[in-house]
Amino acid sequence: MCFIRKVFLFFLLTSCSTTQDNPDPHREFNKDALEFNLIVDKNILKPVSSTYKKVTPDPVRESISNFLINSKEPFFFLNYLITAEAENAANSLFRFLINSTFGVLGFFDVGERIGLKKNETSYKKTLKKLSIPTGDYLVLPVLGSSSTRDAIAEPISWFANPVGYFIGFPYMFAMSVLSIIHERAENSTLLDSTIRDAINIYAITRSLYLQKYGFPELDIDADSY
Repeated sequence: MCFIRKVFLFFLLTSCSTTQDNPDPHREFNKDALEFNLIVDKNILKPVSSTYKKVTPDPVRESISNFLINSKEPFFFLNYLITAEAENAANSLFRFLINSTFGVLGFFDVGERIGLKKNETSYKKTLKKLSIPTGDYLVLPVLGSSSTRDAIAEPISWFANPVGYFIGFPYMFAMSVLSIIHERAENSTLLDSTIRDAINIYAITRSLYLQKYGFPELDIDADSY
């Protein structure tokens, strides 16, 4: 773990410039990236996810949601192992085994019915638990809100799900696309209202990210933008 920290600290310390006086050093780039992402959402993600939601009944979408979560359980398991959370790791492992078999590849959440509740994590949470600094706030094209730390780790996460090595990465890529469309459809009401009603969408998205993954003490009032 110390080696992992040293590698990340090297990259972060050579690029990190966030301070109390300059809490958002990449603001201009971030705003351009956010504008690009909003265009992609408006012209691609929103219409595709809207069509997906219209043609897919609620029970079917619930089964797809179960299937997507089940496909990520090995990734959750690996992250819990890294952070030494044995109980959560065991829960993810048994959920995957039970739902992949008795739950028909995870379309039915049999695990939850017998007391193995959903417990999701991510590489972002893992890096935070390893005490790796967040770095600067970044908005990545297509991928959205991120940070120096998470941008460095993003490529690693593409190869971090053990399932990909058994089934193949074209399948994992297709799963990622389906997951993005599904999540956009499930959160369409909240996302559309936020985009439509927000006075300053950049300040809101930045604040939400910092509160969840970053350093809220450097959060800025929307009026400063």
